Order: sequence, then structure tokens, then C-alpha cells
Amino acid sequence: MKNSTQLKRYTEKFNSTLPQKVNILMVDDHPENLLALEAVLSSPDYHLVSATSGQKALKHLINQEFAVILLDVQMPGLNGFETAKLIRAREKTKHTPIIFLTAISQENQHVQLGYEVGGIDYIFKPFQPETLKKKIEKFVEIYQKHKEKIYLNERQHIIELEKKVEERTLELLSTNEKLQQEIAERKKITDHLFVSQERFRKIFESSPNLMAIVSLEDGIYLDVNASWLQFTGYQYNELYNQKMNFEDFMEEANGQVIHLGDPIRNIKIQYKTKNGELRAGLLSSELIDIDPEPCVLFVLTDITERDLLEKGLTRLDRLNLIGEMAAGIAHEIRNPMTTVYGFLQIAKTNEVSKDIIELMLDELNRANSIITEFLNLAKNKVSYKKKHQINSIIEALFPLIQAEALRANKQVVLDLQPCSEIFIDEKEIRQLILNMALNGLDAMTSGGKLTITTFAKEQTVILNIKDQGTGISPEVLEKIGTPFFTTKDNGTGLGLAICYSIAKRHQAEIEIKTGHSGTTFSITFLAD
Repeated sequence: MKNSTQLKRYTEKFNSTLPQKVNILMVDDHPENLLALEAVLSSPDYHLVSATSGQKALKHLINQEFAVILLDVQMPGLNGFETAKLIRAREKTKHTPIIFLTAISQENQHVQLGYEVGGIDYIFKPFQPETLKKKIEKFVEIYQKHKEKIYLNERQHIIELEKKVEERTLELLSTNEKLQQEIAERKKITDHLFVSQERFRKIFESSPNLMAIVSLEDGIYLDVNASWLQFTGYQYNELYNQKMNFEDFMEEANGQVIHLGDPIRNIKIQYKTKNGELRAGLLSSELIDIDPEPCVLFVLTDITERDLLEKGLTRLDRLNLIGEMAAGIAHEIRNPMTTVYGFLQIAKTNEVSKDIIELMLDELNRANSIITEFLNLAKNKVSYKKKHQINSIIEALFPLIQAEALRANKQVVLDLQPCSEIFIDEKEIRQLILNMALNGLDAMTSGGKLTITTFAKEQTVILNIKDQGTGISPEVLEKIGTPFFTTKDNGTGLGLAICYSIAKRHQAEIEIKTGHSGTTFSITFLAD
């Protein structure tokens, strides 16, 4: 048998590796002492190895096995006691007998220390050659008996192993034909499964949809594809074998958490990324088995950009409509207003009631101002932009905003950081800041604080206006900036619509962060 032949070869190799001579290590820093020891212990049965320092002795112990070590106590560098400690610290040499030889360290404390560090004998120089020789012979005899016992045990183990291998080989031969048939059948099944798994793997890894496999039993991620990592912002090792946080996946319609075992078919959800951003998606799930653990395959189609585009187009359509309407209203109203205004100016010089005329002029000026503001929504309005410091504009408006705040027992705080100059229409930006600041004051109760902050970030200048109101509900937030939409009893619904129109003309972005502790309007301008 093949296995039996291998065992016989192993036995022959083991017999050939038995040591022909016994190694004895002699350590002394004086070569003449080593020659003297060699003369005493010279024997065809011994292989005497000399070392002139503790370091060299340790190197010999790494490569060879010794029956006994003769170790001088007084040596430069590592002395005998230190060398013995290192020998005892190694697993391979911790049981090797050590005999200390010394001509100097003969005090009781040195002898005691020699035994404490692992010595089994402590001999003073000059020593009796025959006595030393007899001691070495005894240690060699113990060593050889120990080796012989190891050899016999190993030999017996080989015999028993050979017998077991022979028996097992016969059993394997008797069932070999049956196994070959089963293997062939399993190979067909395995090949089919492999092809199916490869197809699934390619679809899973290359899909533009976010895909994740989650254990049904404990809800941990078993795998996610590249799209899942790209959209959520996580690294693979941050998700793999970690529990899925289902609170990050909420149905948009009712705000309920997605359940692991529920079958899902294209429901619209909001999901949270690593940095806390809320994104929109269509989620489906399917129960699957993987080796053979029951799992859930989640497939998520991200529609955030599509939603933003649809909302943007809706808002743009409304703005375009109101802009066209504003231009038409201005054209139709301003012509008669000009005529009336001119007539009243003439009538003012005659004996007509000046109080009535002044009142009419004031009302006409007010009407003209409202129409001018309304025209700010027009899509073709021209902005006259120059380089300005936004901090200077805010500081100029501060007394007006502060006066309005004090009137309602509220306060305004400025936190203006150094910022680059930006190309803006000063009048329009004054209107944007004033509209948003007054809205923030209106949103707070008595004692509230409005904070206006500016700072530079990379190639942008950012203006934040933060109130301490109760926040904006999702229903209202979705409609903010739409012309004529207002939550105020006497509002026109044009203030924020004008702000969005101004921001668009300045290529600025408005972002809203809201919660129970208040709302922040953040406007980002491109720096020059």
C-alpha cells in the first residue's frame, strides 16, 4: 500500500536521525581551561563543543541539543548565572543539566545563587578529573536513556499508526466505487449552483441599484454592493457583520420603520447616509437562503436626484408663471398710475385739499413700491452686481433688525467671520437678508434669539440665519418658496419666493435645517 510504504520510509528516516555521538557544551572565557576540560572528557562517544562566552554558548544551543553543559561562573559580558537564566527561559533547553565550574565564586551565597538559577551541581577549581568524568558519564547515561525512551515511544506510535492506516485504506477501497458515483452526481449539482451563483454575484456587484444581503435571524449585514457603499458613504468593513439600523429606513408615507421580514415591493422611503443626509428611494425585498441561512435581499433604487429635479421644475414653473404675471400686471397698472400721478402733481399747486392729495400720493408711492417688489420675481429681471463685503451689508441692516427685535422683546446676535468679497446686487441681498431675518423674528416667541452668522468655506461664503422657533413641519417645508404660499394671517406669500428668486440670480444655494429647537436658513455664495 502507498500509505504503508510512506510509513516505512518515515521509520527508516527516524532511525537514521538518532544521534551517533552525545553533544557536551563547555563554556569558559579562558581557552586553556577549555583545553583542560577537553583532555579530561575526550571520548569517541562524545562530541565536545567549546564556547568562550555566554553569547556564543546560546548560539550553539539554538542549533544543537546537548546532554550536559559545563558553565564557568566568572565571564565578561554575560556571566555564568545570567547565561543559565537565559538557558532555563527557553522551552527547548529548560531541562538541560548545567554544572557550574568556578575558581573564584566559592562563597555560600554564590553556590546558592547557582542552584537558584538552575544549576544541578557546583564544582570548585581545581577539580578531580575522574570525579568530573564520572558525573558527566552519569548525565550522558540519563540523556541516552531519555532519548531511547522517546525513540521507543515514537516507534510504537509508528507501528500503531501503520496498522490503522492499513485498516482505513481497506475501508476506503471498499467504498471507493460508491463515492465516485456520488461525487460525479454532486459535481453536476455543484457546477449548476456555481454558474447560478456567479450570475447572481455579477448582477449583485455591478448593479446601479443599492443591494444588501441581511441575515433574517439577527439582522446583520452579510454583504453589500458597491452602489450601497457609494450612496450611503460607508466603508465595507463598517457594515460587514454589523447589525442593520432599521431606523435609518423609514416609509415616506407614514414615517414607520421598515421591518426585516415583511415583503416589500417598490415602496417609497427615506434613508439616512453615514453623514446624516436624508435621501429618497424605492425599496423592495426578497427572502432568500444562503448556505442555508435564511436571509433578506434588499434592493433600493435611489431617486433623490429625480425628486429634487421634479420639485425644482415645479418651483421653476411656478416662478416663471408668477414672473410673467408680474410683468403683465406692472405693464397694465403703471400706465394709468403715471397719468394719475402727473395729474395730482398739477392739482397740488391749486387750491385743492392738500391733505387729500398728499394721502393719494403716499398711497400711489406705496402701490408702486409693492409692484416693484412684485417684479423682483420676474425671471428676466437684471441684477446690478458689484464686489461687496456681505458683512458690511449685514452691519448696515443690523440697527433696523435689532429695533424690530426689541419691539417684540427678542434679541439679535451677529457672529461675522472674515469673508472674501463676492459679486452681488447690494439692494437685492439687503432685501433677502431683511426678509429672512424678519421671518425668523416672527417665528419666535418673546425672549427668543436670532443669530446671523457668516464664514468662509473653501471657495464659498456662507450666510446662516438661525431662529429659536418651533421648527417647520414637513408639509410646510415642502412648499416654502412657492409664490403666494404663506402661514401668516396677513402675509402675501411673496417674501421667501423673492428670496429664492434673488438667490437664483446670484447662483446661490439656499438650504434649510429645521427641528424642535429652531430653523436655520443657510445661503451659500460663490466667492470671487
